[in-house]
Amino acid sequence: MFDESYRSGHARVAALVAGLGEAELARVVPACPEWTVHDVLAHLAGTAADVAARHTAGMPGPVWAAAQIQQRAGRTTDQLLAEWDEHAVAAAEAIEDRRVPVGVLHDLLVHEGDLVEALGAAAPPWDGWAGAARLVVRQVVRGIRGTHSLVVRSAGTEWRSPDDPGERHGRSTGAAATTRSTVTVDFYELYRGLHSRRSRAQMRRWQWDGSPEPWVDALPMFGPRDDEQPIPATG
Repeated sequence: MFDESYRSGHARVAALVAGLGEAELARVVPACPEWTVHDVLAHLAGTAADVAARHTAGMPGPVWAAAQIQQRAGRTTDQLLAEWDEHAVAAAEAIEDRRVPVGVLHDLLVHEGDLVEALGAAAPPWDGWAGAARLVVRQVVRGIRGTHSLVVRSAGTEWRSPDDPGERHGRSTGAAATTRSTVTVDFYELYRGLHSRRSRAQMRRWQWDGSPEPWVDALPMFGPRDDEQPIPATG
């Protein structure tokens, strides 16, 4: 599953950026305002090359990523895509075999969304990312503990935090949760929000039954943000 998701993401990004002009390549990516479209592509190509060569020390830290971008600063789109093509199969196999964290796949899928939104394109097709995204949602929601409980409804599925009264039904646990919030949200938007690609205000505009606090701060895995992000058209 993970290898297929990586390969399909690679193919979609390659199609998205092929033939971009200099102005588009130099466009700042709103989700990563220190990077341009060219920088994101260089990072993705560099990640595949590093994974294939087992140069993973420092992954996925900022120094590791910055070196990838710096080393490829003068390369054309065709050169970056050719490098990525060369190493994509090895990277996909390494993810599937767990020789590198599955976070390498999510790095690709999240940056695909970054590029889509920077370039004003449509959201990626459901079958390219939803399977991997479900695992992230489950991991995040299942990791919630405390007197605040959360129910997430999206993509025809419901996830409950472990201390939610409905989740605890029929088994003995500690103190009952005193506050419950339920959020119903488009699955692409949920995935973007969990990866810190939506602002607090944007997350507050999701459909909430109960308070969105503290979730607009707690759910984003890389911390909350306040800069509004572009939202692509979804099919």
